[in-house]
Amino acid sequence: MKLTVLGMNGPFPAPGGATSGYLLQTERSALVMDLGCGTLQRLTGLMAPETADALLFSHWHYDHCSDVLPLLYRLQATGRHLTVYGPEDESSPVRAVLAGDAAVTLRTVFPGDHLTIGDFDVQVFAARHPVPAVMYRAAAEGRTLCYTGDTNTVEGLAAFAQGADLLLADGLFPEAGWAEQKPHLSAARCARLAREAEAGRLVITHLNPLIPPEQLLREAQAIFPGCELAAEGRQYTV
Repeated sequence: MKLTVLGMNGPFPAPGGATSGYLLQTERSALVMDLGCGTLQRLTGLMAPETADALLFSHWHYDHCSDVLPLLYRLQATGRHLTVYGPEDESSPVRAVLAGDAAVTLRTVFPGDHLTIGDFDVQVFAARHPVPAVMYRAAAEGRTLCYTGDTNTVEGLAAFAQGADLLLADGLFPEAGWAEQKPHLSAARCARLAREAEAGRLVITHLNPLIPPEQLLREAQAIFPGCELAAEGRQYTV
């Protein structure tokens, strides 16, 4: 499998940046996980977005889903159709738009769901965020990626991520800025999660442009030395 980072900021982009979005590919299949502000143009530079097997949303905050709205225009212009997965959230206007658009089949996912999408075997797990949110564990070609989406600590998370070849985790906060009631993990807690789950690699994402990235990396590498911060356009072999 190959992972490409389309965007890694949150909750807003850095100058010239993009918020959360990721492309996961095998030789025959492609999954797009989240499609935040600025990611559609990058996705279009890599592939025709309408040819993806599916688009998976971790939740419906705008920094994870806003670029699906102009994608609808492309689907209409090309006469193509796309299957979209995401959690139920009656408060989301974006989800409501998708539910009423004929270019999209919207499927609701729940924690514990098991999906087969192209080459991918996808499991769904509950995230902890201010709105309904999920995580995805995608396996193909004997390799596994675990994507936390936006979350704070969740019971059973280490077991869900256990043995993942690549853990893509929300580490927005430095440790001093983290608290149990906050909506995100810290970079250091991502590192502890990777160590407990015995993940092969850790990539920390959802980076706030106002928080110095070198501080996050320093705190995480003190716990999980091989970790790195996500960078737009970077590709990883899972």
